[in-house]
Amino acid sequence: MLTLGQIAEHIGGVVKGDEAFQVDSVGTLQSAKTNQLSFLSNTKYKKYLATTRAGVVIVNKKMQADVPHHAIVVDDPYVAYAKAASLLNPVKQHQAGIHNGASVSPDSLVHPSVSVGAQAVIEAGVELAENVIVGPGCIVQNNVKVGTGTRLIANVTLCDGVQIGKRVLIHPGVVIGADGFGIANDDGTWIKVPQLGSVRVGNDVEIGANTTIDRGALDDTVIGNGVKLDNQIQIGH
Repeated sequence: MLTLGQIAEHIGGVVKGDEAFQVDSVGTLQSAKTNQLSFLSNTKYKKYLATTRAGVVIVNKKMQADVPHHAIVVDDPYVAYAKAASLLNPVKQHQAGIHNGASVSPDSLVHPSVSVGAQAVIEAGVELAENVIVGPGCIVQNNVKVGTGTRLIANVTLCDGVQIGKRVLIHPGVVIGADGFGIANDDGTWIKVPQLGSVRVGNDVEIGANTTIDRGALDDTVIGNGVKLDNQIQIGH
């Protein structure tokens, strides 16, 4: 449970109502209960404001007078909601250690705080920094480097030599560093063009489920800091 005062301080808002009022989760204007927080960022949903049972609603200054209960007033309700929802739903903490069913090369460098799940494979030359989470079924191939606080949720494949930055969130089924589609026609016969680049992913990136990011033919494929990718995207160059 968090008080309105605590949430308002975290999101940079002003409380309208009792700062000691507590909520424990979030919901829509239509479905939220008195112990829940909601928000209004699009005026087409204003019709639900008068009848909402939400204990607190995040709104902008123009809407604050229409809130029937408690409110937190901010400049951008959607951004504020994102921060509040994250505060009420913190990232699950994983216990450090290597699952008995995982395979970790003795020639890898794994920080003591790292969590490696069942059936995960960590190959030679891999470097896993502090607080990295490698979920079940992930494959981290030779010489991959993964930065502090990065999370591989499940069944993620990082191919040879890939570099992943800090605080990256990689959802299930992602493949990073597989060969790009390079072929040349030799008198009617297609021959493979070696894919000799790699992939470099920056900090604070999120990669959606079943997305693939191919290595470059010569130069690296680069995903910059702060990039957010949806599910089932294919990237190459």
